[in-house]
Amino acid sequence: MTNPNKGMQDNQEQLFKTLKLYIPDLWSAKAHSASFQNTRSGYLRDRISMLAIVWGILIVLWVPFDLLFLSGSLGIEIAISRVALAAYLFTIAKYNSRQTSLKKAQWCMTLMVIGLNLFYLYSMQVLDFPNGNSGIECGYTLLPILHVAILTILPVTIKESLGLLFITAVTQLFVEFQADRLLTPENLADYWLQNVLAMMVIWSQLSKLYMLMRLYRQATLDPLTGIYNRRMLLQLANKSISHCENKGQPFSVLIFDIDKFKRINDTWGHGAGDKVLRGFADFMQSKIRKTDLFGRYGGEEFILCLPRCNSDMAEKIAERMLCYIRQLELPIGYADTKLQITTCIGISTYSSGDTLSSMIERADRALYECKDSGRDCSRFHPVGFQYHGNERRKAIA
Repeated sequence: MTNPNKGMQDNQEQLFKTLKLYIPDLWSAKAHSASFQNTRSGYLRDRISMLAIVWGILIVLWVPFDLLFLSGSLGIEIAISRVALAAYLFTIAKYNSRQTSLKKAQWCMTLMVIGLNLFYLYSMQVLDFPNGNSGIECGYTLLPILHVAILTILPVTIKESLGLLFITAVTQLFVEFQADRLLTPENLADYWLQNVLAMMVIWSQLSKLYMLMRLYRQATLDPLTGIYNRRMLLQLANKSISHCENKGQPFSVLIFDIDKFKRINDTWGHGAGDKVLRGFADFMQSKIRKTDLFGRYGGEEFILCLPRCNSDMAEKIAERMLCYIRQLELPIGYADTKLQITTCIGISTYSSGDTLSSMIERADRALYECKDSGRDCSRFHPVGFQYHGNERRKAIA
């Protein structure tokens, strides 16, 4: 018979883990990995360009109403400002479509919101700050609400959303102050409704960001350890190699293989083996640089890619990791039992004409040399090095 209290406790622990995982990512882009920033920048780029183009077209389509319903000079002034705003939005869309970085997408998004609010401020000034209760001017007083509502399609963080909403809020409050209706009962009621709308917009934005993060993690991260899966690791490593090659920088690959991992599964069970893999992955992530790439290659094998590291630096890092790992104690979920592990580390460094595949192949041969040498060690194989013990191992197998 299952214990309902235990099930509730498990659900609470799962909820806490989910919140702990996602809240930092939902709050700020600084918590995002470089690869997710690239993914989100592409998503933002497409939506910002689409929004700027669509809004620019709608703004131009309203020009006949300005000329028809506003008095001659007022209609012409606002119509000209509409055309200028549309040209501004089309320019942002064109510039934004060529960008790839998240920072530039954020700037385009901010510039778009600033442009919309400047038009609102200018139109209110031209109309002498109308009260907005009736007539054609009423549509202009509703612009801040539209400026908030259109942001719902953007998957942005809480900080980004608050910054964009702040621009619109300050502009509206300034207009209300100039119109001498800042604290009227009608406006206070409007502020309440606009705050509710702003909360719904933020909720919608975070929902899109959360869904994007979940899809990204499912597609790119290993479900057991939470680090890059093999496909994503190789994809990012190829890009990193190309970047280092173009800049004349070294690049090294380290393959880690946990020693006698099958014995852990046979002795303690696969659940304990999973905890060892998770513990090892968490430990490694705490010891590497942000620019390094670490992922699960398969089974108990992991790959660490080291941009801007030559063979000497890679060997020193490997030796340091071996020392750290020997001191590591990993809980396996049985009372206070903790396991100590060791690893083999195969090393290779990029040479002219190399590919990621050839580097991994050399590091893999170096890994077998480590196993033949008694494990708990590292070996480096340069280009052209032939390890015959590896061939004997294959023949025996």
